[in-house]
Amino acid sequence: MLKKQAAVELMKHLVNHNWHGYSQYSRWGDGEGTCDVVVDGKTYKVKQGDRDCSSAIISAYEAAGISCGGATYTGNMRACMCAAGNFRWHPMSSGYIAQAGDIYLNEACHTAMCLSAQPDLLMEFSISETGGIDGAEGDQTGWESHTCAYYNYPWDGILECINTESTSGASGTAGSKKPKQIPGNAANNHGLYYRTHVQDLGWLDPVHDGQVSGTTGCGKQVEALKIDTRKLPGVALNVKAHIQDIGWKLYKNIRHDIVIGTVGKNKRIEAIEIEASGLPAGKKLLYRTHSANVGWTGWIEAGFTTGSVGMKRAIEAIQIKITP
Repeated sequence: MLKKQAAVELMKHLVNHNWHGYSQYSRWGDGEGTCDVVVDGKTYKVKQGDRDCSSAIISAYEAAGISCGGATYTGNMRACMCAAGNFRWHPMSSGYIAQAGDIYLNEACHTAMCLSAQPDLLMEFSISETGGIDGAEGDQTGWESHTCAYYNYPWDGILECINTESTSGASGTAGSKKPKQIPGNAANNHGLYYRTHVQDLGWLDPVHDGQVSGTTGCGKQVEALKIDTRKLPGVALNVKAHIQDIGWKLYKNIRHDIVIGTVGKNKRIEAIEIEASGLPAGKKLLYRTHSANVGWTGWIEAGFTTGSVGMKRAIEAIQIKITP
């Protein structure tokens, strides 16, 4: 079986089981556990609780082992998923016919997964039982998440899943995604390097200038971080990290060999703040993080905090860059 086919079966579970209703507030599940979904003899882990239209599709693909490139909502699905190399974009005017697992997308506000081309059926999360964006946990009406005949939302285009990997190649928990760092493209070449120490994986390869360090969709926490500014003479960094069971810890005058966080203690970094001085005139330091059950935050400037405190959510990946 292909991973794409497994994603279809996982989406079927989400739309058919009344444990999963519609919510934009708890759209990545309730954090209370997982559903064990058996597909072709393999057990996949799907977070319990509610979804919205985009998080349902993203979580189905990620659970099947296909990276969505850090996509978090309809507005960045096309860019992130195509950049990950697992999807191809077809405008509706192209005449492409969606197949099972392909994604109809209106980039402003809605998305649905194709269940079959003949007949053309869609699987989607649409609206809560209140008629709004949130309600009681689970599908209260049988219509919060459902399968229906094709309709034109209208859609901007179709994301074709071009991943051809087989589920038989998966390692670890059957059907789970093999943890892998996917750096993506650098924003520039200023020479700002960094690397993360990730749960069960150890120190990952260094990345630079806005690339992704860490993993997404794998449930692996970042436990430590190193930042290397040796190619940026005059730039000085101070970093504050909020660490599980420790709280905020300040690291001054960061060098390439300073470990921010802990190694070998199984403690997640939950939030981070970077202060920068000595940047070239007109330049800014920007960073963002991918947190468990939340996804990517927006880019923020040096001196501000990204991540969460008091939510027990691990940072799973980070990007750091200096503006062009």
